[in-house]
Amino acid sequence: MATVGFLHVAAAHVHAARRLLAEHAPGVVDVHLVDRTLLEPTADVGTRIAARVGELVGREVDAVVCTWPALLADVVRVARDRGIEAFAVEELVGAPSGTPALTA
Repeated sequence: MATVGFLHVAAAHVHAARRLLAEHAPGVVDVHLVDRTLLEPTADVGTRIAARVGELVGREVDAVVCTWPALLADVVRVARDRGIEAFAVEELVGAPSGTPALTA
């Protein structure tokens, strides 16, 4: 069974991510990390992203989904350096068509 790790900047995103998984990928196990400090514009945000992705990798996820598009480039780089795919959910509530948009 696949396990997807989610990296969020707000706890409210957890519920939406779980809803989307239940609708579009039933049976997938989800792991969530919420870190509001990733929004703080400091020099060590890359270090904090690496630590959070490392936590998800340590929980043996098969992929990482970033729910904050501004962080995606760093999350993808760190995850792929560790051999894990990473994606973004452009809108947790879904695209206008009602289907969530995943991008790599």
